[in-house]
Amino acid sequence: MIACIDDSVEIFTLINTFHTSLDRQAAIVDSLRRFTVDVARSLPGFIGASVHISLDGGRVVNYVQWRSRADLQAMLALPEAQAHMAEVAALADRVDPVPYRVAYVGALQ
Repeated sequence: MIACIDDSVEIFTLINTFHTSLDRQAAIVDSLRRFTVDVARSLPGFIGASVHISLDGGRVVNYVQWRSRADLQAMLALPEAQAHMAEVAALADRVDPVPYRVAYVGALQ
């Protein structure tokens, strides 16, 4: 399944904002990509992830979807996930993980 932004589907979405500097932005992106490819995408309940970088170099946003909060929590309990989170936290000045639910989607049909 690919990322799904649909207000009629119950999907657990976590949006992580990493506040950083231009010289660390690429390292955060690489860490997020590696963890997604090497670990997350093979786990039960994983739907998809995308990484966005701010044009000013100060932020990285990771948009991750899981089938449920329980699936996300199971991933967070893994030692490799804890090591990954420590790695990206060390690269960021601040991390803001916030869970979301899609409330509305307006798109071309």
